[in-house]
Amino acid sequence: MTDPKLNVRYLAPEGAIEPTGTWSLASRAGDYVFVAGMRGIDPVTNTLVAGDENRIRQAFVNMVEIAGSEGASLADIVRLTVYVTDMDRYRPIVNQIQEEIWSDVPYPPRTILEVSALNQDDIFEVEGTFYAPV
Repeated sequence: MTDPKLNVRYLAPEGAIEPTGTWSLASRAGDYVFVAGMRGIDPVTNTLVAGDENRIRQAFVNMVEIAGSEGASLADIVRLTVYVTDMDRYRPIVNQIQEEIWSDVPYPPRTILEVSALNQDDIFEVEGTFYAPV
């Protein structure tokens, strides 16, 4: 869907998760793709996956797959913002998963924030900005 006044296209790629509310999965504005906060939701069942590591990994996968629908890859991430509900517990897992996923490309700039709660009592959410020239 495109808003002609803003030159922004809102994204809902086939096979992606279903939004849990009044928001879009991502948007494209010019050469940039902005992926909304992704959680560890299985796109087949649209439910949270079990296990902290699996859930965090799935959130990253969801984000990258949505950006990939616009031709972006891990090497195209401009910035990440990560939200966790317990910094001491989840930051090491986030770092471990990022080491696995970004095994052959540089790490993007990242901000990690501890928040008091996330939707559906989740533990982790990640949002990303990607450079994907049209």
